[in-house]
Amino acid sequence: MRSRSLNLIIAVSSTAMMFAAACDSGSSPGGTGGKGGGGSTGAAGATAGTTGTAGTTGVAGTTGTAGTTATAGATGAAGAAAGADGGAGTTAPPNPFVPVAIPPAIAVPAGNTRKFSAHAVGVQTYTCTATTAVSDGGVADGGADAGVTTYAWSAGVPTADLSNEYDVKIGMHYAGPTWMSTDGSDVVGMKLAADPGPLTTAVSWLLLKVTSHMGEGVFADVTYVQRVNTKGGVAPAATGCDAAHVDMKTSVDYTADYWFYSNSGDGGVTADWPFPTVMIPSGLALNGPALKLKLHALGAQIYTCTGTTTAGTDAGAGTTTYAWGLKQPDAKLYDDTNTLKATHGAGPNWTSKDGSVITGTKLLGVDSPLTDAVQWLKLQVATHSGATGVFSDVTYVLRLNTSKGKAPATGCDAAHAAMDTSSAYTADYYFYTGAVVATDGGTD
Repeated sequence: MRSRSLNLIIAVSSTAMMFAAACDSGSSPGGTGGKGGGGSTGAAGATAGTTGTAGTTGVAGTTGTAGTTATAGATGAAGAAAGADGGAGTTAPPNPFVPVAIPPAIAVPAGNTRKFSAHAVGVQTYTCTATTAVSDGGVADGGADAGVTTYAWSAGVPTADLSNEYDVKIGMHYAGPTWMSTDGSDVVGMKLAADPGPLTTAVSWLLLKVTSHMGEGVFADVTYVQRVNTKGGVAPAATGCDAAHVDMKTSVDYTADYWFYSNSGDGGVTADWPFPTVMIPSGLALNGPALKLKLHALGAQIYTCTGTTTAGTDAGAGTTTYAWGLKQPDAKLYDDTNTLKATHGAGPNWTSKDGSVITGTKLLGVDSPLTDAVQWLKLQVATHSGATGVFSDVTYVLRLNTSKGKAPATGCDAAHAAMDTSSAYTADYYFYTGAVVATDGGTD
């Protein structure tokens, strides 16, 4: 009986040890192994107590469960999502506009703010032209240059696509110079000033005044245009234009950024824009008449090539010489808020948008301080049209602050007789009312 009982005890003990070992071996059920504390049921036996300790090892199994928390590998998935956001960064503008400092020479007048920009990619097209010199009557060189023909590339004519910062086409740029939007609106500009820019291999940076609009789109209120950040586009070397290549055209690749401005209408326009204070020459000054208004002209002086045949019987009789003669001005007149108020044309006449018109007669001209500009003038009003209106009581007109507008030095000869040419100019016109007061016995 004892022997059998002992065997039974040994068998029971072996079974308890195997059960404890089984509980110890499970990593996840190790938490259940904590129940191996059930080994405490065999607390009566020291061996069972040891088995209970093994149950503590089962708690380590719980640590294994913490390992499951390591499946916070899900956080790694979140990292993948962040990577997707990084991919969205590829939508950044591929063609951003480079910030630049605008040279003072091409700064826009106060009160105008940049509305939008466009990047131009295209060509400047040049034409080889011939010019035959006309004798100046021997005044300068005895006529030695008469009949001499020179060749040169004409001013460049642009043809380019306009794109926004995402390289999406938004318009075109072509002769005029004209900028046309895909919405149908366009503007035509006139060059006011230039700066050579930082690259000698690139066309100059420009300031242009808008002289006409079409359409109701994005260009409808544009007042000024700047050309900046130019690359390429410079005319070919002079050696490529000669007698064998007259009228030949050549195109040179160029790129540029065009900045378009509009008048903000926020009261930022200075009262004197664009009329700088000037000292009126004594010969042009008016004693008596009162200044009524000033208007700023942007346009052209138009000249016609005319021939004059020398009369008489001397050696020079019958000789025809050619020279540019003024045909008429063609300009638009703006007030100090950059609002179109009138036009200036043949006569010379000034026509207000309110219908009043005056024509003038030149009394005196003095040379401009700028050697390449037309004269400053004093004119007396000869006729009025329109019983009322801004010009209805104007008696005198002064032309001041002129820029450019002189006739070309060459290009008028027998082959170009009666041909017209335009020379861009700007000027300020001062309009006066009232009569001149005599200060010298009426001799003025």
